[in-house]
Amino acid sequence: MKRDSQLINLNLENILKEAKLFKPPIEDSYINTYPEFINFFRNKNEITRHDLVISSHFVYGWMPTIIDLNLDNLDEVLNYLNLAKAENLLNEDQLEILKNAINNSLVGLSKLLHFINPDIYAIWDSRIYRYTTGRKSSFGIGEPKLYLHYLTKINEIKSNPVFENIHLKISNHFNYPITATRAIEILMFEADKRDHKKLIG
Repeated sequence: MKRDSQLINLNLENILKEAKLFKPPIEDSYINTYPEFINFFRNKNEITRHDLVISSHFVYGWMPTIIDLNLDNLDEVLNYLNLAKAENLLNEDQLEILKNAINNSLVGLSKLLHFINPDIYAIWDSRIYRYTTGRKSSFGIGEPKLYLHYLTKINEIKSNPVFENIHLKISNHFNYPITATRAIEILMFEADKRDHKKLIG
């Protein structure tokens, strides 16, 4: 199956539509804590074991599960996280190794990578998966290949000159800077929250 056929709703037309309907969340813990997590990595020259332990646990403060952090391949994991911080797009195999370290969860990993490098990595969770695929279940959400395709499609949207004004419009709703990648992701997240009051799957 072609990856485009899976992410059927992730396109510029839908993002422009969601921007018109967007209502920023009010008094939302996720929104209020977001800049603190971004700043944690912004002020780091290198990601260490200590940083990995602390940050993976604060990421899981955003999730309904308890983290099981696997540090068996610590050197390799830290190397890939520092590559991500240095503006590198990791490949499928590298993401798989990181996923295995972070609770074997691509969702948790995507949040960690986003806080490390919010320009390149977008958050990928059940709401985003449901919005982009139109599926009710989350089957397939853990595929690194699909996540990389998701990032590719986000890059296509944010590189379109039309999106510059949308980015500015969404950014104006927040009292801290957000990247174009974050703006696209939050539009989809809030759209799914609007259309599905209770998360399913």
